[in-house]
Formats: sequence, C-alpha cells, structure tokens
Amino acid sequence: MIARMLWSLGILVSCCASLYAQQVDQAASAVDLQKAGTPLAEARRKAIHALPFHRPLSDEKLTQWLEISSRCTMAEFELFLAPLTPQEQKLLEVIESKPAPIVNRLHFEDLRGVLKQKALVSLRIEQQREHDRLSHTTPAVENLLYGAFDAVFASVGPPHGSPRYGDVIIHLKDAVREKGWATPFSGMHFMYAIRHKDARKMQDLLADGKKLPTSPYNPLSLGFNDRLHFANYVVTEQYWNRALAYQAILVLRNLDDSPASQKVRSRFSQMLTEKDPQKFWSLFIPPRVKQGTEEEEAAEIPFGYLEGKFDDQLSIQFFESIEVAADKLNEVRSWPEAQPFLSLIKAKAPGTP
Repeated sequence: MIARMLWSLGILVSCCASLYAQQVDQAASAVDLQKAGTPLAEARRKAIHALPFHRPLSDEKLTQWLEISSRCTMAEFELFLAPLTPQEQKLLEVIESKPAPIVNRLHFEDLRGVLKQKALVSLRIEQQREHDRLSHTTPAVENLLYGAFDAVFASVGPPHGSPRYGDVIIHLKDAVREKGWATPFSGMHFMYAIRHKDARKMQDLLADGKKLPTSPYNPLSLGFNDRLHFANYVVTEQYWNRALAYQAILVLRNLDDSPASQKVRSRFSQMLTEKDPQKFWSLFIPPRVKQGTEEEEAAEIPFGYLEGKFDDQLSIQFFESIEVAADKLNEVRSWPEAQPFLSLIKAKAPGTP
C-alpha cells in the first residue's frame, strides 16, 4: 500500500544491501549500533528495486524515510476515511488542541538506577555500561522486526501509561515527541494479531539462543514481508494526535447496535465537548476493566493507542514528573540519587494503577 504510493510520488529512499542480522540477545554485541527503525527502512528500500543500493543508510536518511512513510500513511487514512461526518471532523479539531500524554512505566526496583544514570536508556545502551543492568522487557522478536534493542519506549495516549510495564509512572514532556516515532501497537502484538504468527513461541526460540527459520513459508519465520508490513504503521510525532483520531473514527464506524456500542458512542460524544485534557484522554482510553463482563469490556474499548519509540536514551531533562506509590514516596526522596530531582518526584493519585 505504502510502496505503491511512494512509487507513484517518485519518492525513492536509499537502503543497505545486507539484511538486519537475525540474532538474539547474546549476539547483540556483534550487531553494529543502529537506530530503531533501520530494518524497516532497509526493507522498504529493497522493495522499491531488486538491485541493491550499496550505500549505508545514514541517520539522516532514516529520519527522512520515517517522515515520508508517516505522511503517506496519513494520506491513505484521509483518502479511505473520506468523507468525514461533522462529528468525526469535530474530533480532529478537538484532539489537535490536546497533546497526547507520553508516559513511560517502569518497575520500582529500576527507578534508583534511572535516577543514577539520569536517563532512560535502551537495552543496547544498558548492555554497554558497566553497572547493574536494569530490567528490560524488550523481546528479541521486536528487535528482529525493527531494531527494538536500540529504542526507549513510552505509551502515547493513556493518561497513566500501561501498568503492565511497571508501577512507577514517568510523565514525559511533550517536547520529547520530537525525538521519536510510533506505531499503533507493539511488535509482539503485530506479529500475532496482524501477521497471525505464534510470537510467543518465536520469542521462546530466541530466548533459548536459537535462530528463527529462514524460509518465508515457515509460520515461525520473521523477515522481509513482516518488516514491509510493519513499515506501513509508522507515524512520526507531528501526526500522533491525528493518527489517534483516525483510529477512533474506525472504532466508531465499526460499532454495532448493542448496548455496549451505545455507551461507546456516548463516550465519543462526550470527548467532543470535554475541555479538560486529562478528562479527554481518560475518555479516549479508559482504565482497563478488571474481571469485567464481555459487555463491560466492550463498552470501555480504547479509541486508539500508539507505542512511542525513541532513540538510545531519554535524558531526565525530558521528565515532567515521576510518580510512585504513596507508601514509597519517603523512601525514594531519601535516596542520594534523587536529591537533584525532588521537584519531579510525587505520589501517585489514589486509585491510579
């Protein structure tokens, strides 16, 4: 889809002749340091011509490709969603005035290390440093897909981030978006829900130090077609809010006549008049229903989501606040590493997961 548009526009981006090395964590040191997204750009470059380009893919070229791919994705959304209803057009206007929350979640036991190094860092950077490593949940499957070991992650949209990644909430300043790009889901979700592969089994193979099958016909392979498909979902920072709005419009259009869908429509209408950004995003992505009925879960369906990916590391200068459980606040504020950043450290609001 993106390939056809890029070809028709005459936008040809350069790429490497060699494919991204299919190695697991143990082989990370053998892979040249690169930016997250490089395997996607390499796949796109290979897709536009059968002959190799024989020139390295520079950081500048990668950034330009991410922007080109994002513009084309947005143009396709506009084409295939048009015409918008007045209600849908209103959402686009409303959402642009409310920057999406950008939040990193981490486990409490890793917070002290983050304060000590004054940054969130990628798994690749973490491996290069000579100190106690922080825990990372980045799957090797995602590294093969788009170079995830070179990225720092944050959710874009959920007011309090994704609790499954930890109990500490780091709200990031909106300016951090200029250092990142995003996709509407994680690489693991993409592999099993979109590509229909057993991503967990693939991850287990990699974790055991084995390589994935190379044949594209093997259901456990990961290669060119997967990267080419994932490249279609790239969204750069200037389009994050618009991409979330388009996701919401698709959710709205695919509702049925059930009571749960009526509640979703009501929530959509509330968003159009909500002035408070925090309340707006809480309506856009409600807290997950714990042990709810099927109807309750359907009524609280998120309107959209983006997973932000940032290069290498994010300095603490991009932190807006660090929220910890109230019973941990005094402990954190007593750490020597925390002293320069006491103004950032706060207790989570009651009821915040």
